[in-house]
Amino acid sequence: MAFVVLRPMDKSKIIISEGVRPLWQTVIASVFYTLAIILLAMFFFGYEIVPSDGMDDSRNFGVFYIATVCMAQGIIFSNIKSIFFDLENQKYKEEYRVGPIGLGRWKTLPKIEYVSVFRQLKENKSYTYEVNLWTKGNRSFTIYEGLDLGTTFVMGKSTAKTLNVELFDATEPNDFKWVNL
Repeated sequence: MAFVVLRPMDKSKIIISEGVRPLWQTVIASVFYTLAIILLAMFFFGYEIVPSDGMDDSRNFGVFYIATVCMAQGIIFSNIKSIFFDLENQKYKEEYRVGPIGLGRWKTLPKIEYVSVFRQLKENKSYTYEVNLWTKGNRSFTIYEGLDLGTTFVMGKSTAKTLNVELFDATEPNDFKWVNL
């Protein structure tokens, strides 16, 4: 997933967003949403996928379950993650958005000690690169993850400059270094 950094003229507000989903993911999400709506209509109007022998008048909850699974898959293929920073008020918010509906809440931004660009080994022996914000007590949270080192490094450098902290390069094992901005 590619993130896009949006910095308005007001330097105290930063938005890091995944941007727009690729067309193929949007198409898959729309297929799942369509199936979910059809299945929910079948459930509420009493239609069944497989006709029963007529002995049981209760609704077919299997249809409802499949509709719920289709809705969840649609959400997975269409959600967009954004991170908002309000440096003036020392707050940040991670927001997950599906269309016009967004979920997330503002939290107090801890004092950021430094930003790191980190190479992360995945279970399938491949690598991704992460930009992490490090706070007091050796705690961190990831604001960006990507497959391209160059893009990830630019994201880390831009974030460190904006937050006015140092950048730590941890992309090469046993060769960690501080980067001059």
